[in-house]
Amino acid sequence: MKKGTSSGHHANETEAVLKPSVKLKAEFNKKAAKPVSAGEILAPNAKRTLLPGKRYVLTAAQNNTEVNAGFLKALESYCKDNGAELLVSRFTYNKGGFDNSGQKDGELWYDPKLSKYICDKPMQIGKDLVFGGELDISPTASNPLSGFDNYFQGKSGVVPNPRVAMKSLPGLGEDNARFLYTTGAVTERNYIQKKAGQNAEFHHNYGALVVEVDENGHAFVRQLAADNSGMFQDLTNKYLPDGKIERNQPIEAITLGDIHVEKTDPVQDSVTFGKGGIMETLKPKYSFLQDIMDFTARNHHNMKDPFFWAEQKQKGNTVEGGFGTVAAWLKRHEQKGRQDIIVESNHDEAFDRWLKEQDVRFDPENARFWHEASAERYKQIESGQGDANIFEWAVRRAADLPNAVFLRENDSFIIGKNSEDGQGIECALHGHSGPNGARGSPKGFTQLATKANTGHTHTAGIIDGVYTAGVSGKLDMEYNKGPSSWSHSHVITYPNGKRAIITVKNGKWRADDKPHTAEAPLVPLIPKVEPSLKLPKPAPKLTVVK
Repeated sequence: MKKGTSSGHHANETEAVLKPSVKLKAEFNKKAAKPVSAGEILAPNAKRTLLPGKRYVLTAAQNNTEVNAGFLKALESYCKDNGAELLVSRFTYNKGGFDNSGQKDGELWYDPKLSKYICDKPMQIGKDLVFGGELDISPTASNPLSGFDNYFQGKSGVVPNPRVAMKSLPGLGEDNARFLYTTGAVTERNYIQKKAGQNAEFHHNYGALVVEVDENGHAFVRQLAADNSGMFQDLTNKYLPDGKIERNQPIEAITLGDIHVEKTDPVQDSVTFGKGGIMETLKPKYSFLQDIMDFTARNHHNMKDPFFWAEQKQKGNTVEGGFGTVAAWLKRHEQKGRQDIIVESNHDEAFDRWLKEQDVRFDPENARFWHEASAERYKQIESGQGDANIFEWAVRRAADLPNAVFLRENDSFIIGKNSEDGQGIECALHGHSGPNGARGSPKGFTQLATKANTGHTHTAGIIDGVYTAGVSGKLDMEYNKGPSSWSHSHVITYPNGKRAIITVKNGKWRADDKPHTAEAPLVPLIPKVEPSLKLPKPAPKLTVVK
């Protein structure tokens, strides 16, 4: 039984005894006060109501549990500041553990502070998002999004639950991925002290989703993650538990979706780095860049494909040119006050593999650069720097990049440590290498002793403290065929370690953004090549006079 007292303007109190699936008709046994039979013709999708507003905040509340008063106050302040409507869906847990005898018809008790915000019905927001307010998912569910891939029928969906999660679902064509989100909760931790309840208590998040709808009906979603006091930050504004607002607050970092410079999307570069874009607005202290190079010119997946080689030659693609494009991209987008952290990734490591395996006798376009890079690698080894980064050398030889920091695969870079749990966010993991030599996956990284921001899959998601960014390059990279869950999604990390994922749609990163146009093409930065040994000019011919 999900429904209880404290029903607001979205819930009918007379219907509160039964779940939505048995509301419309039921025959009661008066002595037992329970229905003898029930049923309903309509499926949940037929009962959705289209909400007319442009901005909503979605969260969840548990029965017989006090609200986190500071968080509710901060949410109310946020809604007033942003012209948003707060919607709270109720869920049930441990129904027999509390005295509800004073409630009408055996209903459950919900904090009356939430009365005017209750929404226990399915609501459609914009063209492409559904709020599953009718859902009642146990807070002890280890994967609250499980089983809902098709529930929202071709749209993205929101599942009310205190465990923060996000899942990408594939769609046909470009930019057609859908998403499932959970909300977090506005009520305090209140769990049975056994295994399932204690684990759920650990994963309980004071959180909500903000949904913005643009003029075309597209919904833009991001997380609002609060600390125990109820304080949370959304982009550059901080909302305090006393209702006050602090503006122009710093952003610790942004983990961009994988770059793949040779397959860059010029519109996405403009959204991220252009006027009014993500970087100009948020001004992060760090940007984490993963798979910055695609290594298109000699990708090992295509080394035995003669048509691929012919295509690269026709386009003029070379390995050195690829590094020149990376250098040009970093130089164009560097910004004072921000460090660009290049995380070692699998496409970067393809360069080292190429140096070890390629026979360049039959690759004249790349032969000279291969020999130069190989010679540099030998110099590193001979000087006792065998662990030096040959990828970094190849980029830096093309441009002076004072803001760039190159990480190696086993490095650590932790940001956002907070006072509540002492943890920070590990940002040095690309995601391709998992524990004990296994392939990397977001699920695998949940075994770590720290939270993490990763990339690699091009598929945005959240699972138990591991946030995964999408891709910044083109959604069609030629080798990905069929339905795709890829998206232009990025991870924002705030100074206190709380995070949110933003997703770019139609050249916009939020609803009130103006569509961005493509950046100008990059011109690769390639060092001028001169022979290392300059031969003397030949002596002039002597004229013999007879």
